[in-house]
Amino acid sequence: MIKLIASYNDEVARTVLENAPYNAKYTSHQIQKEILHILSNKVRKHICEEIGDSKFCIVVDEARDESKREQMTLVLRFVDIHGFIQERFLDLVHVKDTTSLTLKQELCGILSRHGLDVSNIRGQGYDGASNMRGEWNGLQALFLKDCPYAYYIHCFAHRLQLALVAASREVIPVHQFFSKLTFIVNIICSSSKRHDELHAAKTDEIVHLLEIDELETGKGANQIGTLKRAGDTRWSSHFSSFCSLINMYGATLTVLQKIIVDGSTYSQRGDADSAYNTLTSFDYYPEDFTEQEKINLPFQLQHFILDVRQHPEMKNLSTIHELCRCLAETKKSKVYYLIDRLIRLILTLLVSTATTKRSFSTMKIIKTRLRDKMEDDFLTDSLVIYIEKEIAEKFSSDSIIEDFKSLKTRRVPL
Repeated sequence: MIKLIASYNDEVARTVLENAPYNAKYTSHQIQKEILHILSNKVRKHICEEIGDSKFCIVVDEARDESKREQMTLVLRFVDIHGFIQERFLDLVHVKDTTSLTLKQELCGILSRHGLDVSNIRGQGYDGASNMRGEWNGLQALFLKDCPYAYYIHCFAHRLQLALVAASREVIPVHQFFSKLTFIVNIICSSSKRHDELHAAKTDEIVHLLEIDELETGKGANQIGTLKRAGDTRWSSHFSSFCSLINMYGATLTVLQKIIVDGSTYSQRGDADSAYNTLTSFDYYPEDFTEQEKINLPFQLQHFILDVRQHPEMKNLSTIHELCRCLAETKKSKVYYLIDRLIRLILTLLVSTATTKRSFSTMKIIKTRLRDKMEDDFLTDSLVIYIEKEIAEKFSSDSIIEDFKSLKTRRVPL
């Protein structure tokens, strides 16, 4: 650690280790731990400042370290002010009792200690352990009581298809989402006539986009697909079904509007109207949008679409992540603040718990069989600095030395 600090500053290098005065070598283990703790606190403070009042997602996992102590890691996922998705390792805590209530108390304690509001949680992800993901009395259920929009996302890194589909269906919002998706697909694909109407609507859409230079031409480009049904035996089919709806979104709305007007029975017209409202409603995150903002959001979206088509920097964006960054860079996030807020909430939801797995891999590197007596605070500070090294490198040696001096009065070197 001393060598690391000395490598940043030649002046420091001239006064430490073999160049240090006789009683100021900073080789005491206690001194080293104090310096390490100062730097790790600076890193944590920087992470909390990055988050600010933004909504965030907690990613939690637990495992045993080399000394067989149960350790729980906390990683925070959020979108920073520049529109970049960040997953930051915040803390590691030893948990003697792994019941859901104890885990929640420990997590709330960490967040409170770092000045983060539990009510700003908009997503939670765990490794599928039963005491964490339990629907009624697990950790996710306890957080949902305090924060009803802390949506639980099952870890997509586990590819056991049948188990994944079954587990995700146990989460009520996920079940409702795919039920509505199946309902929409059944309405559109219930007859050959509607299937042809879907293809015709998509063809018209592609022709229009080509005329206004929104699409590129080329071999194999702009293929017309169809809506796909999700199968219970393969998770990839659920993903394919969702992607097909995104690709055919505009054409699907066109066909639904036609059925609402020209449907042969009241049930067809009613089902089509219900499906249309499901696709076009803006009921995300009710706590994050007032009723007036929900009314304004569709109108802001219409202006946004017109603006994007004319803006040279935004015409060729292909992902939501790129759009979020571009809104921040062009200052459009202040103009279309509702859309920016919605995009950030969506990006905050995690896709996997890989970051927590990397934390445990790092723990195995730092706390080895020969160093299995490391104290929890020492281990945590080491992990924070090692994992978030790009943040730690931003702090100057002078700032660390000043904080070290301010801890308590030190003896003047001879």
